[in-house]
Amino acid sequence: MARTTREHRPAAERREQLLDAAVEVMRAGGVGAATTRAVAERAGLPQGAFHYCFRSKDELFAALLERELDASLGRAWDAVAGGTDLQAGIAAALGAVLDRVRSDPEYHLLTAELVAVAARTPDLAHVARREQVAYAEHVEEMLDRWQQDTGAVLAVPARALAETLVAASTGVTTAWLSTRDDAAADASVALLAAGLGGAAAR
Repeated sequence: MARTTREHRPAAERREQLLDAAVEVMRAGGVGAATTRAVAERAGLPQGAFHYCFRSKDELFAALLERELDASLGRAWDAVAGGTDLQAGIAAALGAVLDRVRSDPEYHLLTAELVAVAARTPDLAHVARREQVAYAEHVEEMLDRWQQDTGAVLAVPARALAETLVAASTGVTTAWLSTRDDAAADASVALLAAGLGGAAAR
């Protein structure tokens, strides 16, 4: 049912309202269901309000991915720099990323679909690239902080390890979304942390 909130709202608030509505539409019908009309109706806004806030559906998708990127670069990866034991830090970070996906699997299936759409769309491909680069940069910062705080020196370049950790987290969460096998996912996290942490900290 469409919301009945047509009163005047600031543009930033209407953008968030439309983004939330887009997620609701896509939860129900997938990315393909998120037409400008459907999103505006779900938000309880006239269609003109959509085009006031977003120039196109692609711009809406880009904003959704940017919002998810900002949310997912919160504290999960900060665990890498959280102590002297790199293996334990990696395990905690991968576990936190996995727990975030477990908390709302349907939403993360949706964002994975959005990333795939972005990667196939010329005007959005830079958004998909930015997501991967931003994750790697953030993890690299955590690894650099770990080296500074502990005085240890990684046996591999921090950026290479960061990109590997991001790829590992994507693999673990994608596998869990397919199987919902908690034990297998937890075992993968432990094995990855042992292997990567042990190799990189030597």
